Amino acid sequence: MMQATPILGPQDLKAEHERFAYSFLPGTLFVGLIWLVALLSYLNEVNLAWLGIHPRDFLGLVGVFLGPLIHSGLIHLLSNSFPLVLLSGFILFLHRPVALRVFVLVYLLSGLCTWFIGREAYHVGASGVVYGLAGYLLFNGIMRRDRAGLAISLAILFLYSGLFYGLFPSEERISWEGHLGGLLAGLVAAVLYGEHVDKRHPAISAEPPLSQRELSVQQSHQSSTLTGPPYTWRYTLADDKPTKKYEQKARLNVKTGMLET
Repeated sequence: MMQATPILGPQDLKAEHERFAYSFLPGTLFVGLIWLVALLSYLNEVNLAWLGIHPRDFLGLVGVFLGPLIHSGLIHLLSNSFPLVLLSGFILFLHRPVALRVFVLVYLLSGLCTWFIGREAYHVGASGVVYGLAGYLLFNGIMRRDRAGLAISLAILFLYSGLFYGLFPSEERISWEGHLGGLLAGLVAAVLYGEHVDKRHPAISAEPPLSQRELSVQQSHQSSTLTGPPYTWRYTLADDKPTKKYEQKARLNVKTGMLET
């Protein structure tokens, strides 16, 4: 059965545009917090790397919460800022009901995975979160045929330089374990909180079905008003002679319940 495609009016389009724009606000604020931490660290000449994730060290679990806020330099900071804003914004726009849960799960689980599989070093940066958000869109698109999320994720994977290569050991200073942990977190989030984006709604909401009492009242009203054939319609056509009236006789077909002329 075909469903009606909704037609958006000017007010609906304006509201949709505003919702799209505001979807990028939380990610922008989060990136702003990261830049603030980097600025304060630079101005005070403080190295905060010791607050990163230190694998299999109980105190190193602090990095699960603080590690994504700390970056090793300007290039590292810039490489994570744009994908964070873009990915979090699209997830919030396309998957608003589960967006917060996805972000929290990816944030914590990517850090925990790094803590379990990482090398004996301090792992800092939000790269794991970036991989997790991209992984959520990617795996959700594959599992649920979410074309919008899949297209966005592939675009980010293409634009974000070295994203594929970051999953494998390459440079000593790059935490490939954090990237892999983030991707695994995105897979878990897609399994737990994945949903379809293309949800169709009828243009006109369906009326609730009539109760048995309302139906019987309606039928009795029809039977009382449609007795005593033949029936006559009196109507006026919208033409140059609005005062001219017409009549059309009809008879009720008892079997079909239709009026026949």
